[in-house]
Amino acid sequence: MVEKILFSLENCEKCTQIKELLVDRNDIKIVTYPHNITDWSDEQLNYVTSHNVFEDLQQTAPILWVDGKKFVGYLRIRKWLQDNK
Repeated sequence: MVEKILFSLENCEKCTQIKELLVDRNDIKIVTYPHNITDWSDEQLNYVTSHNVFEDLQQTAPILWVDGKKFVGYLRIRKWLQDNK
């Protein structure tokens, strides 16, 4: 089974918009972290680092991670969702 994770940040408008598109998608795990990276726990830091999205999340969110491939930003994620219903 393909692992799919949406990495999002609190108080992020684009993250909220993507989450609304995922209401009926049970195949995508959604993780939401505090907007300020200094508020992340060690476990959260390890999780994003292990999925190679830490540096991306410092720049922008949301990020969809699909078995190692990253889709960064609302537009790319929305297109992936449309192509993979």
